[in-house]
Amino acid sequence: MALASAFNTAIRGRDAELAALGEQLAQVRSGSGSVLLIEGAAGMGKSRLIAEGVRMAERLSLPAGIGAAEPSESVAELAPLLRALFDGPQPLLDRAGLSSLDMAPEQRYWRLQELESQLERAAMGSPLLIFLDDVQWVDSGSAAAVRVLAPRLASFPIGWVLTMRPDQGPAHVRSAVEYLAAEGAERLVLEPLQQAAVAQLATDAMQAQPDETLLRMAGEAGGNPFLLVELLEGLRQEDLVRVDSGLARLTAYKVPDRISASMRERLDRMSESARRVATVAGSLGRTLSASDLAQMLGVPAASLLRSVEELIEAGIVRERGEQLGFQHDLIREAVRTACAPSVRRALDRQAADVMLARGALPVEVAIQLAASAEPGDEVAITTLLAAAEALATTDPGASADLSRRALELAPERHPLRGPLVVQAAMSLHAAGRIEEGKAFADDAMRQVLPVAQEAEVRLGIAGMWLVSPDVRVHASREALKLPGLAERLRLAHLAKLAYNLVVAAGRTDEAQAVLSDAVAAGGRLDRVARFPLALSEGGLHYMDGDFTRALERFETILRDEFADPHGLDELLTRLWRSQALLALDREDDALHELDGIIAESLKRGFSWFLHVAEITRGQMLLELGRVEDASVLNGRFDPHGPPVVTVMDASGVVALGRLALHTGDDREVRQTTEIAKAMLNESTPGVRRHAAWLLSLQATAEGDLRQAHQWLCAMGESDRNMCVRGSGRTWPTSHRSCESPSPPATASSPKAPLRMRTDAPNSVPAFRRLTRLLLTPRDCSTAISTRCRRP
Repeated sequence: MALASAFNTAIRGRDAELAALGEQLAQVRSGSGSVLLIEGAAGMGKSRLIAEGVRMAERLSLPAGIGAAEPSESVAELAPLLRALFDGPQPLLDRAGLSSLDMAPEQRYWRLQELESQLERAAMGSPLLIFLDDVQWVDSGSAAAVRVLAPRLASFPIGWVLTMRPDQGPAHVRSAVEYLAAEGAERLVLEPLQQAAVAQLATDAMQAQPDETLLRMAGEAGGNPFLLVELLEGLRQEDLVRVDSGLARLTAYKVPDRISASMRERLDRMSESARRVATVAGSLGRTLSASDLAQMLGVPAASLLRSVEELIEAGIVRERGEQLGFQHDLIREAVRTACAPSVRRALDRQAADVMLARGALPVEVAIQLAASAEPGDEVAITTLLAAAEALATTDPGASADLSRRALELAPERHPLRGPLVVQAAMSLHAAGRIEEGKAFADDAMRQVLPVAQEAEVRLGIAGMWLVSPDVRVHASREALKLPGLAERLRLAHLAKLAYNLVVAAGRTDEAQAVLSDAVAAGGRLDRVARFPLALSEGGLHYMDGDFTRALERFETILRDEFADPHGLDELLTRLWRSQALLALDREDDALHELDGIIAESLKRGFSWFLHVAEITRGQMLLELGRVEDASVLNGRFDPHGPPVVTVMDASGVVALGRLALHTGDDREVRQTTEIAKAMLNESTPGVRRHAAWLLSLQATAEGDLRQAHQWLCAMGESDRNMCVRGSGRTWPTSHRSCESPSPPATASSPKAPLRMRTDAPNSVPAFRRLTRLLLTPRDCSTAISTRCRRP
């Protein structure tokens, strides 16, 4: 639905200022004089407040006069004050009563005496309100008149409302304002609108609720009401917003032409040097220094003083400590779009060199270089690679984009094409852009990288714990297809492949075959391969239910230092060890091990592993019936957050869902249900099985055994027989077919996965009501099979 015609918004976010105006009118009506000083930057709504004050006076039948100063009248004696007093449809004073004294400054004393007398007579008949706008531009006579008349007439019902820009205007104006404040005038400072007021204005403008993107763009106006209204009106006029079902959605994130045209008009009214400074400043970032400006323009810094002052007075630029900056992001963007794209691009490229020369970091100029550089630009290629490397861990998506842009700039056979391909491939996978990363790796790496280097990159992808095991499996399988692959790399990939097949849960036969190949090829003697091989062997023992042998294998890895004793591999082994200890009923040892892992993760700065360790600890506490302590799982997963692609996170979701069922947290039950349904679409079997198991538990809790049966059978017979316990351990289940009935099982079936302590503070009736959920996956599967049939 297209938007309607222009809007007329109410004043938003100025309740305190409107209240102050109301109080002043009440004071004047009661017979006392008052002075209200309103300060605010350009566009902050000073004139709008005056207009509202005049309307309030009209509703109370109070005479009001308005005078606005103009920069061009700064030498016209008393011009704005006389307009306020003698102009308008109902002037406050009768011009005929004014003497014929000329307006020379030397006659000012007598003129003020005459004005004072006329105001006294008028105020005796009715209260008066005098509004003077943009006082920073008044002439010295008007400044002197207000300074003298307001205090002298304080006993008469005359209200003065003066608006001005802070810290602007000549000395005589600032002195008059400070004098009035010292004499008791009330002073208001208009601050930028708060977010709530911005949202209200956007709602008024669009006659609908703005979406997050529209609110984000509105926020670029910096809370400036005039600029915000101009932006919203421009978005409406140019059909950049559409309203559907009461929601206003931004269709394109761009500054409306209305804003750019308005900025061009403002710049056209300024001097040539000020226009040039503003245009160049737009390419130097949100904040800049006078020396950067001077270097860009090729002039001494001192020559910029007048131009910068002009921009400050116009409200385009402001001082930020020792730096300069645009008043708002929207103003900067409007200044940039006001010049030709080719000019802007050239200035951006020049500005990047200036910023790099003064020591800016590559990430600070990367976006600008990416947009402005031409093919073959050596500085841009080098800088973009450095920025991509710096962002690889904190913002892998941006790292990937910068790497690929640098590749576009680098000619064939450029020495940095190899490193750029490596960085792009790794960052795409780390950012979760898996399909894009696979396609890029399969295409770009084959074209650019030698076999050995491609295998190294794929080895790195195979070791990324934050991506799906299936993606890691794909990386190793593709590497093993490479012709002429060195034996050491082949062994490393076989070992990684074995481990990733283990953690994919359910691909144990494949894992065992790969493991045998790696061992036969001498993998246990290879320094790189021996750790993932040993961990794979331990994992396979664990999944086969041989927890004693699994524990022995994990302890051998730690004792013989197969893993770096200060790295992630060691912590991963300890995590497996804690699970084996719990499976062997060594609960205190398991929790002690996890506490050590958490402490080491904090000490070493491994934030992601800290997340995994804390989730695992929450699962253990749930297994032990310490439900209150297990509440650390709450809030760990968000249905609107990143997808769950690893088995570790999947088991955490199951634990959180079980916790929600036990505590009656309906909101968390709904959220984990939503996450589990999304997990069913993942390629990793272990993730899907966790999802099916949790959904089956939730259906059982609701008494819908048929639906629970369907969730277990949805993935087929083999997957139904691999139900995953909420702790993350894989357990064998009944081999009965989904279609076949089985002997009945009761709610008192043994082997409850939650070993409840009788003294646990959370042993509440909720657990008794959910006894059916305390069955093992095997018992639950059997129970469901006896009570329902597949349709």
